[in-house]
Amino acid sequence: MPSLVRKYLIYAAVDGLILQPLSPSRNAQQQHAATPGLSPPLKIEYKSHAIVPVKGDDSSTAASLAGQSGKQGPSLEGFGVVGLLNVSSHAFLISISQRQQVGQIRGKPIYAVTDVAVIPLSSQSEANDALTQAKDSIRQQQNGGKGKRSLDDSDEDESEDDRSVIEEDELQDDDLTLPTTPDRSESRAGDGDNARQRTQSTVAEDVMTRKGMYGRFAERWFSRRGWSVEKRRMQGMSTEESEKDSDAPETVDGQTAPSEESPAEPADTAKEFEAPTEPDKASDVATAANKGDEDTPKGGVTLSLLPKLLRTTKMLFGSRNFFFSYDYDITHSVGTQRSNASNLPLHRIADSQYFWNRHISLPFIRSSQDAFVLPVMQGFVGQCSFAVQKSPSTESADKVVKVHEDVGDIIEDQENPEKLTSSENAEKGFLLTLISRRSVERAGLRYLRRGVDDLGHAANTVETEQILSSPTWDQSEKTYSFTQLRGSIPLYFSQSPYAFKPVPELHHSSAANYEAFRKHFANIGARYGKVQVATLIEKHGNEGRIGEEYEKNASKLNADGGVNGSPLGFEWFDFHDACRGMKFENVSMLVDKLGETISEFGSTVQHNGKILSQQTGVLRTNCMDCLDRTNVAQSAFAKQVLDSQLMSQGFDLKLQSDQTTQWFNTIWADHGDAISKQYSSTAALKGDYTRTRKRDYRGALNDFGLTLSRYYNNIVNDYFSQAVIDYLQGSVNAQVFEDFEANMMSVDPAISVDKVRQNASE
Repeated sequence: MPSLVRKYLIYAAVDGLILQPLSPSRNAQQQHAATPGLSPPLKIEYKSHAIVPVKGDDSSTAASLAGQSGKQGPSLEGFGVVGLLNVSSHAFLISISQRQQVGQIRGKPIYAVTDVAVIPLSSQSEANDALTQAKDSIRQQQNGGKGKRSLDDSDEDESEDDRSVIEEDELQDDDLTLPTTPDRSESRAGDGDNARQRTQSTVAEDVMTRKGMYGRFAERWFSRRGWSVEKRRMQGMSTEESEKDSDAPETVDGQTAPSEESPAEPADTAKEFEAPTEPDKASDVATAANKGDEDTPKGGVTLSLLPKLLRTTKMLFGSRNFFFSYDYDITHSVGTQRSNASNLPLHRIADSQYFWNRHISLPFIRSSQDAFVLPVMQGFVGQCSFAVQKSPSTESADKVVKVHEDVGDIIEDQENPEKLTSSENAEKGFLLTLISRRSVERAGLRYLRRGVDDLGHAANTVETEQILSSPTWDQSEKTYSFTQLRGSIPLYFSQSPYAFKPVPELHHSSAANYEAFRKHFANIGARYGKVQVATLIEKHGNEGRIGEEYEKNASKLNADGGVNGSPLGFEWFDFHDACRGMKFENVSMLVDKLGETISEFGSTVQHNGKILSQQTGVLRTNCMDCLDRTNVAQSAFAKQVLDSQLMSQGFDLKLQSDQTTQWFNTIWADHGDAISKQYSSTAALKGDYTRTRKRDYRGALNDFGLTLSRYYNNIVNDYFSQAVIDYLQGSVNAQVFEDFEANMMSVDPAISVDKVRQNASE
C-alpha cells in the first residue's frame, strides 16, 4: 500500500496551517532539510479551510510560507491526522501529538493514541497559541511522568488506569485555543483572576442565579416534583410518590408544582450534578431549540458550547482507546485481510464499520491527500508471549514456563525468539494477540445507545479477535484466528440512566421490531456465516420480559428460514442464577453446552500466506450492557478455543480446567476494562474474577464503587458526550448542540417520541 506520512511538523503560516512531512529519524531542528521520497507539505487555509499541496519542497518555500523571513515560529510534531473538525464557520485540525506502541503484528508496529492537539484554523496568531500550549502540555506530562519510559520518545508516562477516564474538569479552557468570537472576547475582558473565576462558575450558579445556557430546563429539573407519573414510568423510575401527589397543581408548562412539604434539594447536590432534563421531551427538543432566547444569534448556542465540545473531543481521542498502524490494517481480521490491495491507500482498505474517524477525514480524502489519511479504530489491542514445556507424563498437563506481558519484551521476542525459549527447557514459543474493534454504527454510551436501529445495527457492537501465532509471525508456522461478537439485544428498547436497576422499555410495534431483528442477523450472517446467540440475561423480572421477546423473535426468524438459510442458534443462560454466590466458574456449564457449536465453527488457519480453513460462524454474546457478564463468558469461550489450538500443535495445557492461568486472564481482564470504559466510563465489573478466577467480598465492594461511578456518569457527562460522538461520526449536524442546550440531553433517533408516533400512525 502507498506509504503514509508517519511524522510531520505543524506550524502556522500567514494564510494557513502547514503540515510538513519529516523523515521518522528527523526532528524539529531538521525540519527544512529536504528528504527525497517524502510527500509534499500541505497547507490548510484559514478562511476557506481548503487543503492544498505546497508547491516546491525546499527550505526557502517553507520559510516564506511561514511569513517570518527565516525566523522559526512555534511548531509541533504530529504522528497522524485524526481529521478536520468543522463547527459552524470554525474549523480545527485534530492531530496525534503523542502515541505509544502497544504491539507488533508481522513486524508492523501498532500504536495507541495517547494525546491529540486541537489547533484552530482561524488565524496565524491563534494557531501559534495552540501550538505553544500543546508543546507546553507535552513537556509537563513528560516531566511529571513516572515509571518506565514508553516505546516512543513522544509518549507520556502515565499509567493506563490514570488516563483511561479523564474528568472533563482536568481540561480547562486555557488548555485549548479557541477562535475569537464576540462572546469569547467579552469573557476574557477585565482582570485575569476575575475572568478565570467566571469561566469556572458552576452549573448550579448558572441555573440558580442567571439561568444562563441551562435556563429552559432549570425549574423543571431542580424541582423534586418535576416528573409526572407517566414520565417516571417511562424512565423506569419509582412512580409511587408521584401517584400519591397526582392531584397536585401543575404549572403552565405541565410540570407538577413544588410542594412546600417536600424537602429542598441540597445545595451541594445541585452544585455537583449537571443533570439532564426529561428524555421523554424528545419531540419538543427541536421546537425549544429553535425558539431560543430572542437575543441569541443563530448558531450562538453551538458556539457557546464550543469550549466543551473541544474539551470532550480532546478527552475522547486522548483516552488510550484509539489505535492505528501505518502499515497493517487492524480493522480486518486475519481471515479478511485484503491481499490484493497493495496499490490502494490504507483508508480505502480499512473496514468502514471500524474506521472511527472516517467522517472527519473526508476533507483530506476529497482533496486526494491519501498520505495524510490515517484510519483510527476504537477498541483494544494487547499481546502476550509465552513458552511451553511438554510434560514427561501423559497424565499431567504441559506447562507454560515463561510469560512476557511487557510490550518491550514482547517486541524483543518477535525479533529474537530464542530469548523466549532459551531457558526453563521450553520447547516452543507462542504469541497471543487480542484485538477488539468497536463498530461506528450506533456508536455511543451505555444507556443512551441501547438496542437496534432501523438498519439492524445494534449498540455496543464489538468484534473481538484472538490470534495465536509464532512469536515472529513466521509464515511457515500456522497462525490461528478466532473471532467473537458482542452487541446489545437487537430490539428497540431503552433504559433510564436515572436508576441503579433501570427497567427495560420496549418500543415500536412487534412488526417493526422483527424487521430490525431480521436485518441485524442478516448483516451478521453476511459477515460471518452461521450465528450462535448466547444471551446471559436473567430469565425472570425485568430482564426476563425482554429476553422472552428476544427468544420469540429468534423462533420466528428460524420459522422464516433462519440466517441466510441456516438456523439461528439461541442459548439463554441465566448468568446470575447459575453463578449465584459468586460462583462464576459455573460459566463452564455454558461452555460445555456450546462446545460442539464452537468446534463446528472452528478457527481461521493461515499457513505460508494462504488460508487453510475459515471460521464458518460466529458466537454472539450479550447481557444487558454487553460488558461484565459478557466479558466473563467470552474469555471462557476464548480459553476453550486456545486449548484446542494448542492441542493441534501437540501441547495439552488443560487451560479450561486450570483456573490459575494468570497470563491469559490478565490480557482478557485488560480487554474487558477497556471495552467497559468506552461504553460506561468505568472498568468492568467482575474484573477480579476475570483476572484471578476468584471472587470475594473485596471484588463485590469494588463493583459497588464502579456502579456508583457509572451512575454519576450516566446523569452528568454522558448526554453531551453522546452528542459529540454523533457529531464526530457525521450522524447529526450542529443542531444537536442547540437541542442539548434546550433540554440537556441528546435524542436517540431510533426510539425518539417522533419515531414512536410515526410507527403508531403506520
